[in-house]
Amino acid sequence: MRTTVIGLVILLAVNGYAAETLVYDGGGPQAGIQNAMTALGIPYDLRGPGNPVTAGDLASHDLLVIGWNYGGDMSGIQPSVLAGGITGNILLTGHDPDYHAALVPPLAAATTFLSQVISFARGGSGTGLVALGDYSTAFSYLPAEWGIAATGALAEEKIDSFTAAGLASGVYSGLTPADMSDWHESYHTAFNTWGPLTPFEIGGVNRADVVTIGGAVIPAPGALLLGSIGALLIGWLRRRGTLQA
Repeated sequence: MRTTVIGLVILLAVNGYAAETLVYDGGGPQAGIQNAMTALGIPYDLRGPGNPVTAGDLASHDLLVIGWNYGGDMSGIQPSVLAGGITGNILLTGHDPDYHAALVPPLAAATTFLSQVISFARGGSGTGLVALGDYSTAFSYLPAEWGIAATGALAEEKIDSFTAAGLASGVYSGLTPADMSDWHESYHTAFNTWGPLTPFEIGGVNRADVVTIGGAVIPAPGALLLGSIGALLIGWLRRRGTLQA
């Protein structure tokens, strides 16, 4: 009986975890996100070009992981859906750790990095986002209002340094810039502008490319409006003496 109860508890925990993670696989000749998630032991619900990510999906999951895109189809991700549904931590990286974690044998640094960026994005207060390297379209599916611009079709090998914010995030725990370099084309996207997100990693020998960025989500317009109304209401109540400071 005790074994049965323990088994049910484990089953419920696993099923709950599965409902928390959403994966988008755009396909393409080097797609590896599904194999990488399986190797990490993280259950997930799958979306793709024929089964788009919806607002309801983001409301019912605490994390969206978008796999590395080389020749894939990203039409199942709409910027307006991301803008309204991503309410937690964001991490965007020019690396393709899912591809390298799915190799046989897997690249240890890529597996560690992928696990830790997922933990980082899951650690926010809302639905988080992890978006992996995008050679084909340079993250063109991201909402324009986030203020992020990227250059794709890169094949860079070297990482110069981690920033203080990157080290504090935990995504590089146990890793060095050398560990993130020499993956046989270590990263394929560099960020030119990154809005309110924070640079975590600088790539390339004598380059200033930001290849991994992260941080708190950009508030949706509705959230900004509600926050402004709330601040105005508190100020009005205080002026009337109704609310004590």
